[in-house]
Amino acid sequence: MGERRILTGVEAFAAVGQRLPSRHRLTADEVAASQRARILVAFLEVAAEKGYASVTIGDIVERAGVSRQAFYNLFPTKQACFVAAFRAGAAAALGEINRPLSERPYTDWRSAIRLALEKYLAMLAEQPKATWTLQIECLAAGPEIAAMYHRRIGRIAELYRLTYNHLVRKEHPDRPALPDEAFDLVVGGMSDRIRYCLYTKGAEAITQLAPAFYDTLMALFGEPIDQAPAT
Repeated sequence: MGERRILTGVEAFAAVGQRLPSRHRLTADEVAASQRARILVAFLEVAAEKGYASVTIGDIVERAGVSRQAFYNLFPTKQACFVAAFRAGAAAALGEINRPLSERPYTDWRSAIRLALEKYLAMLAEQPKATWTLQIECLAAGPEIAAMYHRRIGRIAELYRLTYNHLVRKEHPDRPALPDEAFDLVVGGMSDRIRYCLYTKGAEAITQLAPAFYDTLMALFGEPIDQAPAT
């Protein structure tokens, strides 16, 4: 998710703390987009460092290199800023998971799932501060953000649910229909392990979870684990 990749389309001027030069050829809309991107990235960083409850607007604008007026032109409150940052991060994360599942041939679903997991976990590991905020601080930021978090988990579960129902069972018609909750439980468990890893080992260790996550999904799909293919 690089601090920029998490915010799709952020231009070079979106570097945290880097103000626009006094003379530039950007339009007003481009300036606003740059400021918005820097504010969102700054928020993700500062919230990880201080905790959501302790973050102030002053902290955000200082880190982003923008004025308070620029902040309030874009976001009415700190909470609104978090909502926007969470949506950007969730979109990037879902993209990392969905891309291999949609781009690879439907007969290659095993490798697609492995690659989706590896890319998703690598993205989280690459940006420890953003990951901390989006995985942990989000649950302390009130019901609106917490509900968004759980909807994101539900969308990830839906990707695996569709893979099983439309690809796995097409290849293996004898495999049973699974309750929708089975996929929610597995993805919820994965999310819990990611948070536990953040608390105990740090974000850099998140990629080590990929084999266990893959084996768990393969077991749910009815695959013999010792025959799981390599990418």
